Amino acid sequence: MDLLLSVVSLCIHFRYVLGAYASLTDEVSAVLDKLLDNYNKDVRPGLGDQPVLIETHVSIRSFGKISEMEMDYSFQCYLRQRWHDDRLKFHMDNVTEFTLSNRFLQYIWKPNTYFLNGKNSKAHNITVPNAFVRIRNDGHLYMSRRLTVNAKCPMHLHSYPMGKIKCPLKLGSFGYTTDDMQYFWKSGHTSVDTYEGLTMSTFELGIIETYNTTSSNTLGKFSILGVDIHMHRHIGFYILQTYLPCYLITSLSWISFWINSDAAPARVLLGVTTILSTAAIGMTVREGLPRVPYATALDIFLNVCLVYEMAALIEYAAVNYFITICSKLNAPPEEDEEEIVPPPPQRKAIYVNETDEREREILIEGDEYIEMETSRYNNSCCASSWRCLIGSSNYRPAKCELNDYEPGTNVNRIDKTARIMFPGSFIILNSLYWIGYLYLMES
Repeated sequence: MDLLLSVVSLCIHFRYVLGAYASLTDEVSAVLDKLLDNYNKDVRPGLGDQPVLIETHVSIRSFGKISEMEMDYSFQCYLRQRWHDDRLKFHMDNVTEFTLSNRFLQYIWKPNTYFLNGKNSKAHNITVPNAFVRIRNDGHLYMSRRLTVNAKCPMHLHSYPMGKIKCPLKLGSFGYTTDDMQYFWKSGHTSVDTYEGLTMSTFELGIIETYNTTSSNTLGKFSILGVDIHMHRHIGFYILQTYLPCYLITSLSWISFWINSDAAPARVLLGVTTILSTAAIGMTVREGLPRVPYATALDIFLNVCLVYEMAALIEYAAVNYFITICSKLNAPPEEDEEEIVPPPPQRKAIYVNETDEREREILIEGDEYIEMETSRYNNSCCASSWRCLIGSSNYRPAKCELNDYEPGTNVNRIDKTARIMFPGSFIILNSLYWIGYLYLMES
């Protein structure tokens, strides 16, 4: 008997609840029908009076691709806006506001907001259009949409792959001037916020700045909301994929300084291989970059590596040149089987010219003499390089005598100097490179 009474009371309660819900639904439908009677969605609220104030808030859920090639970026967000419409005031007992689906949006006026620097933005429609509207009894409306925004982001790549970028986002009305509509950011908390734990693969999110401004054209002034999203690149990927391999390849080119100067195929092949390897890495990393008319930090680094690798190859050309010349000059003369004429005695004399302060060494052979001019700066690297370039015929014999070249010698004086000069100067240039780009350009 008690069980029967319980079942009966439960049925009566459900009937009452369902009846009340049906009554409330009917009442809401009646209120909406009444609100939409004689409602013109093409006319803004308060036409001819004060401009409509649009309170805006953006919540960023995730970031998509940030492309240097296209100079754009994308992110997914909720665009939330609030405004007041006197025509949608209502009165219901115990109801102050209610939420409606996206279908109701096609029957009321709403802000025609668009992204001024947008490229290919879209609204989400799966499984249904991701939008809703909430109406309050005093005529205030709250609308939220889920969007994927693709916007322009001008980038200066002078410090690529280091440095910071600033991606702007601008919102405004597509047609309404400041006399009809004005935008402002929501106050009281962050106007543009991000979801907790938001991360990106190649960038780290910095500060987000918001501002209000106006733009003018022939139609009048327009209210604009602006956002500046600051980000800086993670350099770890580029160190592992570009910088470290180039360092190893450049160091590999210096191994030729320890290889026998007579092993021409080995040293030439090593030099050519390192140059081609660095050039291949450079072409690979530039595939994702636009063809800018200036040099990036990565271009400078790759070109410096190529210069050092090419200089190592040129260094061997100089070594081989001096070895060949000296071996010919110091080679014994061919003996004549019929008559062996002993060489005439040689006498050396030193003549000092007081005008140009140079010493002239005269090698006398019988009635002929060879005049060889040597500078007191004969050990200067710059002077030696200049005489090699101009091909001084007097300098080569003098250099061979100063070097005391012996055929079969494995270690060359130029190689010994290159073993210290190349790594030392490369370390100094790289120190200046990283200090300049990581500290000076970041400030």
